[in-house]
Amino acid sequence: MEFVATSMPGIAELLADELSSLGISVTETGRAHVAFTGGTADALRVCLWSRLAERVLLSLAALGVTPDIAPEKLAASQDWLSLVGNDAPLHIHLEHGPGVRGDNRISTKRFIQALPPQFTVSRDARGSCCIRARLDPNEAHLWLDLAGDPLHRRGYRLAGGRAPLRETLGAAMLWAAGWRQGNHPAVLMDPFCGSGTLLIEAAQIAAGWAAGAQRQHYGFQQWRACRRQLWQDAMEEAAESARQPLPEMSLKGFDVDGRAIQLAQQNAERAGVRQAIHFERRELGALRSRDFADQGLLVANPPWGERLDEQQQAGWLHFALGRLLAKLAPNWQAVLLGADAEVMDRSGMDLQSQWRLKNGPFNNFIRLYHSRQPAQVEVVTIAESSAFEVPEGAQPLVNRLRKNGKHLRRWLEREDIQCYRLYDRDLPEFNVAVDIYGDQVLVQEFKAPKTVDPEKAKQRRDLAVTAVRAALGVHREQVHLRTRERQKGNQQYQKLDGQGRYRLVREGQAQLLINLQDYLDTGLFLDHRPTRLKIAEEAGGKRFLNLFAYTGSATVHAAVGGAKRTVTVDASKRYLEWAACNLAANGFSTEQHELVRADTMRWLDECQEQFDLVFCDPPTFSNNKSRSDFVVEEHHGELIRKIMRRLEPGGVLYFSCNYRRFQLDPSISKWYQVEDISRWSIPEDFRRNDKIHVCYAIRHVED
Repeated sequence: MEFVATSMPGIAELLADELSSLGISVTETGRAHVAFTGGTADALRVCLWSRLAERVLLSLAALGVTPDIAPEKLAASQDWLSLVGNDAPLHIHLEHGPGVRGDNRISTKRFIQALPPQFTVSRDARGSCCIRARLDPNEAHLWLDLAGDPLHRRGYRLAGGRAPLRETLGAAMLWAAGWRQGNHPAVLMDPFCGSGTLLIEAAQIAAGWAAGAQRQHYGFQQWRACRRQLWQDAMEEAAESARQPLPEMSLKGFDVDGRAIQLAQQNAERAGVRQAIHFERRELGALRSRDFADQGLLVANPPWGERLDEQQQAGWLHFALGRLLAKLAPNWQAVLLGADAEVMDRSGMDLQSQWRLKNGPFNNFIRLYHSRQPAQVEVVTIAESSAFEVPEGAQPLVNRLRKNGKHLRRWLEREDIQCYRLYDRDLPEFNVAVDIYGDQVLVQEFKAPKTVDPEKAKQRRDLAVTAVRAALGVHREQVHLRTRERQKGNQQYQKLDGQGRYRLVREGQAQLLINLQDYLDTGLFLDHRPTRLKIAEEAGGKRFLNLFAYTGSATVHAAVGGAKRTVTVDASKRYLEWAACNLAANGFSTEQHELVRADTMRWLDECQEQFDLVFCDPPTFSNNKSRSDFVVEEHHGELIRKIMRRLEPGGVLYFSCNYRRFQLDPSISKWYQVEDISRWSIPEDFRRNDKIHVCYAIRHVED
């Protein structure tokens, strides 16, 4: 007899391999089907044991007829009484193939009307004999569906949470990675486990359990040619497989969604593998070396991202995943499901194999990777000598850059700092700041007064860039130039270009996104480095609040430091998207780390939540008298009092301000314990300009 096992389009090759391993004689492999020959026992074996097949079809008829007569011809082609008897209802599924016009519901009705009158038709596949038909322009096909319900319905999953993974697709991912009975690594991890499908399938595959061991209904039970004893024996064999003990292995599932973890535990319990799987509510960024082993397999269906901003976040999450494996599990493989090849490429891992598939309306990829160590960033330092002759006018700046670099060298090495300020207007004739961001250099020119000849200003700017290149030994492409001027209102956050050219830098244990080309500000205020690192140290197990958050760098440090919850508040949609990408690049989502677009003062009025740790760095546009929402000199006292109402006893508020004439409201010191930590909070690379900001640690007065 000739049979067809159907699959999701794109994984038929994997299905053919699986059927061969079951001893099935495969005759043809298409994109969404595998044809095989055999007896009734072979067809039943595929129904009960295949984890990749969606349906198993027995070919009943293939007629060279047109759609206008096909329904009646198909119905007349069979001896229905000998096929199914008259004691079982029929469940009919008829579809029009490409190029066939008309309503398939009408064709289905015509087919039913042409059946012998003693047959009834049921809407429910269970308990019915399932018939499938397809009308093509010049051909019509009729099959007996031996599966009945689709085979991906194993029987253990009653609820799947958001965007549940189909069981057959999960099994295909595992098969693609070489996960087999008796041939698999000792550790398997799913850091986005959702309802647990991948882990449950992995456990049952490793144990050698039949995929359909828990199913009670199959289409072949109504097939007259299949003797009752035959299918009862086959189902008993499948059930017996599920009584075999689970092998020694470590299966770990993590997810940020606590409800999903509960569903996963319930599904695993129904599947009989609960004792083999460790489920835990934890994010990717919270995984540690103890969660891995020397050898293992990571299998995951990371978030895809439906909107553009979500796709950007998904890309950085893939980056975080690749970086995590490179750091903690360099010998592991990973098999991932995704919808966008460019997003998946962000993982930075070595691609070994790929399968393109159709998952409902989505075009998807299954990709098998091997972990790869990322290239090390060479932090820019002072060059021993210049690669070219330096103009005389640039030599004073070259000398000063070398002097500053020599002064900072030991401190940079000791503190393992990649981003720092090298020069800040030390010489009157060079009114620039020079910042190092890993292997890139940012030169910020402070716009000369109108009294200065523009041509002379341009010459000074060119000399400054030349001096930077000579002192640091960098190529021109590594140097980025910005011109700053006295800012008013939102000019500080004005976008200069629309390219979205972001790069990652490391600060402490955090990876942070910067932009050296599109905005006046880079996305990272270097002078707040000590405060951010202190937040990382103190955040463990705490609720953290970040106000006027900008790009959320302090939030990232809190998350990396183990904060159990963070809330990030800013009025800018763009910077909150940036903050989301910053979190994603470190393996954190916005489920546990909430981003709020709101006016900070109004949000504090409405907030009812309490926090243990707060960072607030308000804007300083005091020169703009037209701003009515917030002026730091006038409103910071009210702001601090509102924050303190949200601060738990024993908690601390780190309040920072870059306004050079800032004076703390005297009433704050009367009501709260205030510690001026400004001197401590200014890092070594800003000591030459120790008025760059003030910083206070504010606590409730202890009783």
